[in-house]
Amino acid sequence: MHEIVKISNQMNTLGFRNFTSKEMDLFFAICSRVREQGTQELSFSFEKLRELSSYKPTSNDRFVDDLIRTNTKLMNLNVNFDDGNEYVAFVLFPTFRINREEQTLKIAVNNEFSFLLNELTNNFARFELEQFTYLKSSYAKTMYRLLKQFKSTGFFVISIEEFRETLDIPVNYRMSEIDKKVFSPIRKELSPLYDRFEIEKVKKKGNKIVQLKFHFMEKTAPKKIKVPLHDFTK
Repeated sequence: MHEIVKISNQMNTLGFRNFTSKEMDLFFAICSRVREQGTQELSFSFEKLRELSSYKPTSNDRFVDDLIRTNTKLMNLNVNFDDGNEYVAFVLFPTFRINREEQTLKIAVNNEFSFLLNELTNNFARFELEQFTYLKSSYAKTMYRLLKQFKSTGFFVISIEEFRETLDIPVNYRMSEIDKKVFSPIRKELSPLYDRFEIEKVKKKGNKIVQLKFHFMEKTAPKKIKVPLHDFTK
């Protein structure tokens, strides 16, 4: 499998709040197939979606439940644009039809905002779905997407406030907890994908961390890497 996900930078910066790792896999598996397909309704077999998302459980009932939960969270996702004059909120997939008997999912992309997945010539992030689904931590998955947006520079800077918001880090997490529950899985899972991977904490007077700098260099010929299973809870 060599599926490529290609999305607008505007969508790539969305914080997928409360999404589990599995739900992220399902969503971006769908994105890999609806890109450059306009707004026509597309049909996916359960079998193909399982393959694309590296979905392991075999029960159809459980798979349907996971699809429904994914769509429910997508509908509640804060997808919006605000140019200072006009604020627009929308649902990316207005059609999300599951047929249990036929074991299919039918989807159509919102016509007005199809540019997030179609006709992308610049300002987009591109990554391999297989690598993405091998990552187990939702924090690592989000950082993987963000770093792909800056792969040409190998350098990414983000304020600590935006980092917390984008990765949906609990507000009560102290830095010691972020080190253990956020930075640890990010380093463990992403480091094998790079020849260089460093997280630099930028501090102000008073030793307060205000900014994070990510330094990274992709492997010239990355091998297929299977990240070992582990349990990092959010």
